Amino acid sequence: MVLLCRVAFSNLSTVRSARKKDRTGEEDRRKSGAGRGQVAQSLTIVQAHCGHSRSATMGRKNGLSEREKGSILAFKAAGDSLHAISGKVKRSRNVIRRFLADPDAYGLNYVSDNALKLTPAVVKKITNVARSGQFSTARQVAKKLRLRGAKNIESLATIRKAMHQEFAFRRMPKNPPLTVERKGKRLDWARAHMAFGEKWKKVVFTDEKKFNLDGPDGFHATWMDKTKVPVACWSRHSGGGSLMVWGAISSRGKVCLHFVEGTVTADKYVRMLQEKELFPKCRAVLGNDFIWMHDNAKPHTANLTANFFRAQNVNVMQWPAYSPDFNIIENVWGILARKVFEGGRQYTTVNGLKSAVLAAWYTIEQATIDNLYLSVEDRLWECTRRDGGYVQGNPSQFRFRLAS
Repeated sequence: MVLLCRVAFSNLSTVRSARKKDRTGEEDRRKSGAGRGQVAQSLTIVQAHCGHSRSATMGRKNGLSEREKGSILAFKAAGDSLHAISGKVKRSRNVIRRFLADPDAYGLNYVSDNALKLTPAVVKKITNVARSGQFSTARQVAKKLRLRGAKNIESLATIRKAMHQEFAFRRMPKNPPLTVERKGKRLDWARAHMAFGEKWKKVVFTDEKKFNLDGPDGFHATWMDKTKVPVACWSRHSGGGSLMVWGAISSRGKVCLHFVEGTVTADKYVRMLQEKELFPKCRAVLGNDFIWMHDNAKPHTANLTANFFRAQNVNVMQWPAYSPDFNIIENVWGILARKVFEGGRQYTTVNGLKSAVLAAWYTIEQATIDNLYLSVEDRLWECTRRDGGYVQGNPSQFRFRLAS
């Protein structure tokens, strides 16, 4: 009995001396400024107190990728523990445990929390609110829902998901404003030219287009390969070079493409028509009764231009104001822009841009022009159906039937 008491007393003395040494060492480390050890010790204590392991502090990620699945199976086959696999793959032990429980069924039964909120009643309420205004963003819809006393939807992604079923997020088309009077004039003009028939083949469509070195209207968006470094695009700080192009097309093919120096004026317009001898060319191809179409821009309606056309005995089509959607050469400009700036391409010199525009102009096929001429009557019918409104909402993009 005495021997047992002596052994216990000896062990107790050993423990006390060990604790005293630990306290002395702790004070020495504190005095030497071992801050990183203190932070690590504090983090360990907090994690132990909260019941979180190191793997549980990882942020929430998406489901396991195929590469991660293969790594987990390989580490498991090598005999690694769950904790070791978690450290190597950098995923939580719970995720790894669920995957190893049934690798074939992993991820098949996953349902997003946001998807559970999109009941038919919620979707209908969101779409009704979105239709109540002319322009609606997801944040505006959420605000309107709160004002109407509906249940608050915190996630804007949920609202966007519901709106994607009946709405499309697009850039607003830049259309000139249409008043009631302008719609009436467009409607009258469309009705008067519905029976034009074969006469449309006598019409020469013309227009101007400005091409910028940085691209069309500074808009750069394209699908990119995630494995490659994205190609950068830029916009000049104080403007940049641009190219003013004038073009004309007919039912028998492309008539002319001319590069205008500076802005278009009545004097430049008349001199260009004289130097290019466009009227004799049109008479040789379309006949003496061909019809010239240009819009109501000031160079086209000036007295100098009007007198020149009367002297040349050329029929000029009376064009309705604010009607770029009737002019089929607008579609030709769209085709050129897509070819010239394909893949987000930009140019450093005006000469380089000019060469690209010319090359794209020569690639336009006659079948494309034939399809555009066939679409004229369809545009007029669509305008009457919309009571003078713009055809399909965007004057520079159309989808009409193709020529058979």
